[in-house]
Amino acid sequence: MDLRTDGTADCETCHMPMFPIAMTEAAVTFECANRHRTTEPLPDDAKLRRFIQNWVARKGAQLEEQHKRWEAERDGQ
Repeated sequence: MDLRTDGTADCETCHMPMFPIAMTEAAVTFECANRHRTTEPLPDDAKLRRFIQNWVARKGAQLEEQHKRWEAERDGQ
């Protein structure tokens, strides 16, 4: 998989953009809008790692906000 300079890539299955959704010390998991996933080794480039960390952090923040909304809807019923 070829990473772009912003830490994203293209899905090899459907050619949609793939975004980092999770990372460990050694690997990063990417997902496209069609939910195709792939795990690749974490790149050595420090700048690229920061971009990946930012994508993962934003995804986590979105999920947290969505869960808060679901809880508020449940509590309001």
